[in-house]
Amino acid sequence: MNKELKLFYKKPALDSIEGWEKYSLPIGNGYFGASIFGGIEKERIQITTNEFANEFKYGGVSNFAEIHIFFAANNISGYERGLNLNDGTVYSFYKQKDIKVNRLCFYSYPDNVFVYKVASSSPISFSLKLVIPYLGVRKIEEGGRTGEVSSLDNKIIIRGKLPARDLIYEGQLSISSNGKIENKDGSCLVSSSTETTLIFAAGTSYKLCSETFFTHKGLGEDPKEKVTLLTANALKKGYKKLYQNHKNDYTSLMDRVSFSLCKEVDHRPTDELLSSYAKGENIPYLEEVYYQFGRHLLISSSRKGSLPSSLQGVWTAHDKSPWGSGFWHNINIQMNYWPSFLTNLDETFSAYVDFFKAYLTKAKENASDWIKEVYPDSYSSNSDYGWIIGTGAFAYEIEGMHLNTHSGPGTGGMTAQLFYDAYAFTLDEEMLQVAYDAIHGLAKFLNKCLKKYGNKYLCSYSASPEQILSGHWCLSDPSQQYYHTVGCAFDQQWIEENARHDIEIATKLEKIDSLVEEEKTQLGNFDSVLIGYSGQVKEYGEEHFYGEIGEYGHRHLSELVGLMPGSLITHKTPAWLDAAKLTLQYRGDYSTGWALAHRLCCYARVGDGNHCYKLLRTLLEKKTHPNLWDVHPPFQIDGNFGALTGMSEMLLQSHEGYISILPSIPDGWKNIYVKGLKARGNFIVNLSYENGLLKEVLIESNLDNEIKVFYKGIDSNTKVYDEGRIIEYSCNDNFISFKAKEGHKYRFINFSKVIKQELPSNFKAVYSNEGVNLTWEGNSTSYALYRADNNDPVYQFIGIINGFSFLDKTYSLSNKGRATYKLMDEKNHNQNNDGALSFINIADELEIDRYLLKLKVNNQHAEKIGWSND
Repeated sequence: MNKELKLFYKKPALDSIEGWEKYSLPIGNGYFGASIFGGIEKERIQITTNEFANEFKYGGVSNFAEIHIFFAANNISGYERGLNLNDGTVYSFYKQKDIKVNRLCFYSYPDNVFVYKVASSSPISFSLKLVIPYLGVRKIEEGGRTGEVSSLDNKIIIRGKLPARDLIYEGQLSISSNGKIENKDGSCLVSSSTETTLIFAAGTSYKLCSETFFTHKGLGEDPKEKVTLLTANALKKGYKKLYQNHKNDYTSLMDRVSFSLCKEVDHRPTDELLSSYAKGENIPYLEEVYYQFGRHLLISSSRKGSLPSSLQGVWTAHDKSPWGSGFWHNINIQMNYWPSFLTNLDETFSAYVDFFKAYLTKAKENASDWIKEVYPDSYSSNSDYGWIIGTGAFAYEIEGMHLNTHSGPGTGGMTAQLFYDAYAFTLDEEMLQVAYDAIHGLAKFLNKCLKKYGNKYLCSYSASPEQILSGHWCLSDPSQQYYHTVGCAFDQQWIEENARHDIEIATKLEKIDSLVEEEKTQLGNFDSVLIGYSGQVKEYGEEHFYGEIGEYGHRHLSELVGLMPGSLITHKTPAWLDAAKLTLQYRGDYSTGWALAHRLCCYARVGDGNHCYKLLRTLLEKKTHPNLWDVHPPFQIDGNFGALTGMSEMLLQSHEGYISILPSIPDGWKNIYVKGLKARGNFIVNLSYENGLLKEVLIESNLDNEIKVFYKGIDSNTKVYDEGRIIEYSCNDNFISFKAKEGHKYRFINFSKVIKQELPSNFKAVYSNEGVNLTWEGNSTSYALYRADNNDPVYQFIGIINGFSFLDKTYSLSNKGRATYKLMDEKNHNQNNDGALSFINIADELEIDRYLLKLKVNNQHAEKIGWSND
């Protein structure tokens, strides 16, 4: 990274659950996470692993272990603690009388140990202990743990079991010091020390394998030998080597991407920055820190060999975690991995790949069970029904589909999309095969969920995530009235996305079978995107007006998964893209942290940079703790990862088959420097934007590949250099394309300034006997008019209109229709340009009145969650 980026504070975190959630600082190596409190009298280090997890009904992931260090706390001055994003370390320092005390820690991935160093300018004494949290607070049969603490030879050991999982655990804390070390009653006293290093290694008998998801038990070996070896190796290397190994590993990932909005470092504490930001101050440095903090969380919570990043990453101080710290699959865990490839952290996705391979056998059984239960007439015990995962998952079990589900089989499609994107970004041949197994296997299941209605293929048992008739969500209430239907948008869009991907990948691998041939005939007949009376993308086929079913401002954007993270709704379907814009406006920005992050991603896809920035500010002002963790409430890490993705896609997008430069930048970002973002096709992109003008784009091709770049400022004056030589290219409609060579870096310069056109205002469409009267206001004299009828994905050009009104005779009071009109300045008009929108529908006064009453009933209990600051 090109400058110092850190979170820092002038006070320790509170020694409480609130202190952990709001103020502790997180580091980790995927296997384990550590939350550092930075206390003076009592330093608290809380350790988590997602392997230490009960069943959901008993709270899921639980606090694994804690290290407590007790220091003298009189005459303290000059205190500071922080998280350095440049090397992934947490530090604290202060003066105790005239003695300077410095503490620094990190969680090493290459050596799989936590390291904590205490250095002082004069000898000091302190004590420490290793704690088994929540020991004895609940019965064994209700998820309680057993354990003992012992100390011997400069080492403290915890060892015990989580009987509900037959899980053995062990942790070893070794102390090296230039002072004196005394062991006593499971703790240690360090005296006359100026330098002490603590090394903590831990493990469990968890084993990630297919059998685990059938037995729900820890099937691995006793961790004692492994933990002892980790400890011995770390002690042999010593602090300097351990730190260098950690730094080399961490920076090899972190330094791939730079994101800069300003030259200066803001030296105010992070909580002060957040407070000033919430009062309206522009603080680009805070936005930079927030961005790279998201990447830090991903590096720290998901690595090859570890379990995936959960709903809380790999951090929880709870005995019973919110939502169990599970791997929730109706958007949450997918959102965790949206930034993996885009922000050049490919390796972090390996954890989910391994998890998928392990649970796949159980997911296949779940698929067969669902078909047998719901479609018994077509069930055969000898048939292959592919796989499916429902919403819930943990280290030991995954959920299938069930009759009271709140999310349809689109959960599988959203999961398979991760593998498609992994291949699209890397073009890796091994990942292509993994993607095929995921996508084609899911296609087998989804195909059996379809029923033909006329010429349409619809999911016959369908649910849009967490929508309830009353709009009122009661967590874990089995009597909730989830809305079930046929062919909701969530399921239909993922069925079509998956079918498209299946056909594409099967073709690449020359594995065209009868299922792929059937998918080819079904494409275009999934009713995946339907447009309603309000001009919206319909969440339900039976819906007319927006919001007449379920909660109006629902947190999920399930009817827009084809916009983000999918690619059904793009600039190739401009009428659908505009319908998505309207849907986002109707849904509103009043929601949970992760849901605002998804909205940010969606607004990036529709090209509204200013609204993206509004949402980013809202996240930082209202949905971010002082330690920058996202707030649902409570803490959910997917909001951090969703925001990271949305900010990245404001700068770079590649899901439409080309590299789109600065597709959604806000007016407030005048100066931007970005290095190292990844585009699909395995391209690395750097860009420089100064005073509102794109100065340079540098694209490195990691493969021989066709490159296609879009930017609104590309024209005939734009030049492309390859190693100092101008190259020839094809240029058309702000696109540049040419064949790129592996290892070559292409420099693009000479871009025109992009000027946003003023849109017409007060654009109205009103029926009359003669037609549809269109009226508007504006500063131009000539306007381009477009219209999209019914569910058409593209507009038809009506013509150039001089003046401020037009009569469209296609429809009238006696011949009503469903259409969206789009109006813009006629200069350089294009249906993909921004325009004013208005729409007509076939509803009469009776239907409108019934809709308004339905809205009132559906939303009488609708909650605006977590907005206590309003």
